[in-house]
Amino acid sequence: MTSASRKFLVVSDETEECLTAAMFAAMRAKAVRAGLVMLRCARTPALGGWVGLDREISQDALDSARLKALQHADRVESRVGLRPEVIVYEDEPLDAIRRLVASDASIKTIVLAAGSGRWGPGPLVSRLGQGKTLTTRPVAVTIIPGVLSAAQLDELAGQVE
Repeated sequence: MTSASRKFLVVSDETEECLTAAMFAAMRAKAVRAGLVMLRCARTPALGGWVGLDREISQDALDSARLKALQHADRVESRVGLRPEVIVYEDEPLDAIRRLVASDASIKTIVLAAGSGRWGPGPLVSRLGQGKTLTTRPVAVTIIPGVLSAAQLDELAGQVE
């Protein structure tokens, strides 16, 4: 883990808006000299009774998740100049967020982007909209629109003078 005393957390997933959230989080983290943690979850179906095969499928899922998160981290670094710390858990996103925030007290802000398509804002943003928490300790949560142009993203993140 990085040694930053303050970190932003962003989730890397298959949605288009996750990169918007990652770029915003990276811009804000860079502006305030904080770290950035990118969390990716690997979900694997258990086959039951096939322990060797279950382990192999689980490892493949973790490797694939790490590769996708590293691709997102590369895009963030190339645009913003800040390399995220990549963490991959074999867990559901909500449980992974709780586990990571509980284990790293320097995570002070979670950045999410709300989806605008057919699937709605997304399960994490919807959870917040229902008045439910994401973590067991207080952290700030920033929700940004998931569909922003590069110029809009720069302006929202405070990159435009």
